[in-house]
Amino acid sequence: MPVYEQIRGQIEAAIRTGALQGGDKLPSVRQLAGDLRIAPGTVAKAYAELAEQGLIDTGLGRAARVRRVDRLPDPLLAAAESFVREARRLDVSFDEAVNALRAKW
Repeated sequence: MPVYEQIRGQIEAAIRTGALQGGDKLPSVRQLAGDLRIAPGTVAKAYAELAEQGLIDTGLGRAARVRRVDRLPDPLLAAAESFVREARRLDVSFDEAVNALRAKW
């Protein structure tokens, strides 16, 4: 999976689970790129996609901030936790677990 997609996915998950909330400030593109030791363009691409999804606001000269977005329902998060516990108990890989979800979807 491309690095920008990994960043985008992790930030989206943090927003959807409530770990990041509306108004929370994200690191600058340069800050996050430096922390991760990757090119700033990679972070900028992830932020651009998050903005297109309506999950964050970016503005010229302003820090990126999380928009007010509905988090996933608690019953779904609880089911996901249960699924992860079971997948780890069975010692299946992340990809295998995701494939199982896709097959049942």
